[in-house]
Amino acid sequence: MKSRKLTPAIAGLLTALLLTQAGCVDSGQEPAAANPVLDAPVPAGMYRGAVLETMNASGYTYVFIGTDQEKRWVAVPQVAINVGDIVQVHPGAPMADFESKSLNRRFEMIYFLGGLENLSAPSALADGYSSDALPLGHPSTDADVTAASADITVVELKEGQNVAYVYANRDALAGQHISLRGKVVKYNSSILGWNFIHIQDGSGDVADGSNDLTVTSKSEAAVGDTIVLTGTIILNKDFGAGYSFPVLMEDASIAAE
Repeated sequence: MKSRKLTPAIAGLLTALLLTQAGCVDSGQEPAAANPVLDAPVPAGMYRGAVLETMNASGYTYVFIGTDQEKRWVAVPQVAINVGDIVQVHPGAPMADFESKSLNRRFEMIYFLGGLENLSAPSALADGYSSDALPLGHPSTDADVTAASADITVVELKEGQNVAYVYANRDALAGQHISLRGKVVKYNSSILGWNFIHIQDGSGDVADGSNDLTVTSKSEAAVGDTIVLTGTIILNKDFGAGYSFPVLMEDASIAAE
């Protein structure tokens, strides 16, 4: 059987096809560690990885971020992003067993954030949002500390232990489980998986904010309630997404009075 010689045109076509196939690599499948963007150090407290999956719903973009060691879902105000992009985010606060009705999907764990930094397209951060902004649509958890403490008088649960006492002895109380009685002056429910409660009892100084204590709880309350709270004092609590508190009572139980 005679061998057939390839014409220059056919040989050139085959060479081009082989080169094309060799170059067809889905960037979304590229291992995160191989991307040169990851050569720069990750800023302290941030998480960086490749976008493995993304979807939009109800003004949010849900992003599945992964590295060789860890994968996590985050939700940010809607932003243009693609599979394979390298992003970094603040840690935020985990919300366990979250159900998105718009997606008809339940997430075992997800982190709601004010935004993300897309290292593959830095301009992709949602307009008006920084990486430490509050999640879209969530009210501020800051209390109106200009409210006059003199207008509130609450009998101390234990003599000498009040809101001002917590601020004055914060270092000694850090990590301690304590109980306080106070009046609810502000209440925000279901933010980053917690109800945020601000209490005052008439003690402390409005000028430096020591008249108002922020509390996180799974229990509910209402503005105007006088309640007894029992929880752990935490210092310099940073949830990410703009939630940072110098003094906080965490995971408090509530007894109404």
